[in-house]
Amino acid sequence: MRSSTKVMVVVGAALVFSACTSGSVDLGSGLVSTQESRIVGGSTYDGLPAVGALVYNGQAHCTGTLIAPRKVLTAGHCVSGFSASKMQFVIGPDIWSPQATIRASALQAHPNYNPNTIANDIGLVTLASDAPVAPMAVLDQMDSSWVGTDLFFVGYGVDNGNNQSGAGTKRAVWMRISRVEATNFRYEDAGKNTCNGDSGGPAFFRDADNNYIVVGVTSYGDAYCTQYGVDTRADAYLAFLGVSGTGGGGGGAEDPVDPCNGETFAGRCDGNTVVWCENDKIYRQDCGAKVCQFSTQNQYFACAEAPVEDPIEDPVEDPVDPCAGETFEGRCEGESVVWCENEQVHTQDCAAQGKGCVFDEQNRYYVCAVVEEQEPVDPCNGETFEGRCDGNTVVWCENDEVKSIHCGAKQCKYRSAKGYYDCM
Repeated sequence: MRSSTKVMVVVGAALVFSACTSGSVDLGSGLVSTQESRIVGGSTYDGLPAVGALVYNGQAHCTGTLIAPRKVLTAGHCVSGFSASKMQFVIGPDIWSPQATIRASALQAHPNYNPNTIANDIGLVTLASDAPVAPMAVLDQMDSSWVGTDLFFVGYGVDNGNNQSGAGTKRAVWMRISRVEATNFRYEDAGKNTCNGDSGGPAFFRDADNNYIVVGVTSYGDAYCTQYGVDTRADAYLAFLGVSGTGGGGGGAEDPVDPCNGETFAGRCDGNTVVWCENDKIYRQDCGAKVCQFSTQNQYFACAEAPVEDPIEDPVEDPVDPCAGETFEGRCEGESVVWCENEQVHTQDCAAQGKGCVFDEQNRYYVCAVVEEQEPVDPCNGETFEGRCDGNTVVWCENDEVKSIHCGAKQCKYRSAKGYYDCM
């Protein structure tokens, strides 16, 4: 026998990656004053409006770049496992005084994104409406000649990797490419880096005509943002991004001499010998009793124990399902309950009993039960569009969602002309 109740789904929290000093820096639109603000190692910045913050549940989350009127380029780890209904793209110098806020309608990580190895760490946010700024162009091709090229990094991340403070403010810094791989590139300028919250943010190349072109997407770095950072190459994923790339002048006229003659840090197997390039030198290691193979955990070739092969067993045929996919939990088919019990499919017409098909939370299966009308649930738990002040934070309800914004240097006050609380 069966009876009924309700279901609630809870969506969980975020992971962001990457970057880590100060001084005056040429940001392409004039000299910005020296101040202790880092991206790490850069200065606060209010240019390139196509670069905005990705805000999740009202909190600083990641950075993104508009590459089409409704398409924001970001990192795969910024969108994988998150809900579009809780994400917004915020344009402006910080997330507390936005010049524009556009809600997300869809999130998409690259189909081969791997959260364990951080491979193919690139993603897209589709906006519900056109952004009010012009999108940025994406580079069509990068190669090893780009090593030594200075790039312009922008993000809304923390400015201190040790205490994780300063997120939500737009900052920028110039850094130089130190290594180019097939799908990413690395930078390791002393005193400069990207940090947590800069994830998904752009690295720009500035061409001779002063055009800024997206060449990279901030992916990851060392724990305290003091040693190195890694960006995903945008040109390696043009098909996924759905845009055609544009040329850039990175690297100079002549290709630099490759001291490793094409060998890479990821390396390769030469028979049972690992061959790789490190610190501009070629290394070889004979694996002896071990086997040269690719380490998916470390993303390079190494000597490792040979995998033990499972003995070949006779294939076992899958048992026949007498209920053809129906389960004991059951389901609703119109106003009837359909379920499997004792290897037989059962159907119960709820409408014939003056009842409805509902899910019984206590017993965890579908049943026929009297459906009682309930008072509508208040999705905002009493919060109103007029809002209120919670300290120096404005809290209000809009589109059945509770929203909040910290006023920062402003104050939470009642704006009588508009009839709601606001930062003033």
